[in-house]
Amino acid sequence: MTKALPKVSFKSNVEFDIEVMTFVETYEKLKQTSSHNPFSAHKIQFYLILIVVENTYSHYVDFKSYDLKEGSILFIAKNQVHYFTETFKNAKGFCIVLNSQFLEQNYFLSKKTNLNRLYNYHLESPVIHSEEMEKDEFISSISKLYFEYHFPNNFEKSEMLRAYIHIILIKAERIKQLSNQHVKVHWLKVFNEFKALLEVNYVKTRSSRFYAGELFVSYKFLNDVVKKSTGKTIKVFIDDFVTIEIKRYLASTSLSIKEIGYKTGFEESANMIKFFKKNTHKTPLQFRKEF
Repeated sequence: MTKALPKVSFKSNVEFDIEVMTFVETYEKLKQTSSHNPFSAHKIQFYLILIVVENTYSHYVDFKSYDLKEGSILFIAKNQVHYFTETFKNAKGFCIVLNSQFLEQNYFLSKKTNLNRLYNYHLESPVIHSEEMEKDEFISSISKLYFEYHFPNNFEKSEMLRAYIHIILIKAERIKQLSNQHVKVHWLKVFNEFKALLEVNYVKTRSSRFYAGELFVSYKFLNDVVKKSTGKTIKVFIDDFVTIEIKRYLASTSLSIKEIGYKTGFEESANMIKFFKKNTHKTPLQFRKEF
């Protein structure tokens, strides 16, 4: 375990914002990694897609195991803590790595195409299973992406790759939208703005009214938006958000409880311990040992 949380950035051998590999190719690359242990918890600074084509595979993301089967797709977001397991080598599939700047500029900050639900792990499950897709399967699109990625002719290759990625992401967003139509687009916009503010300011404050004020909306309206979107009150959502951040530090670093408390907005470690135990029914040290 390292003193600091391992943060893994996007690195590719080619000059594109996308890297596409089979599971076999990915596993070989993971075994050669020296900067961190891919089979131990680490935080990624890019976006990741895992697609299972044959057999099954279980992958850990933010302290949950997600069971993937033939046709399943797992979307892992930037800043999430995850790790591969050794069973990865027994499954067949594809791994797509996306530069965070590319995805954020073209899909999260774009006025043309917004991914409101996809990669929004506070709202949605990060997995899409084949039965949710009906006739709208992904394997053929992903196979074409892989073929183009390795095709020797580089004429407009970047545009070709982006076109295939666009199809895959929009297909996935459409499935998420159909499965959760009760959440209105306007609510999602407000919720995503709130979540972005929380990510930046949670160390400074966990006050619900602070975030409502920053968004120029009433506390009641913001609370209604969060509750309708997640099933949680704004206070519970903020507490759960901070709890996950504490868990990430506990599981992935050797920082002391006092240091973790300071990094997550607690001046006194006793207050962080009390907060964590209230929300998990475990002390921070118990959680660290169990994990």
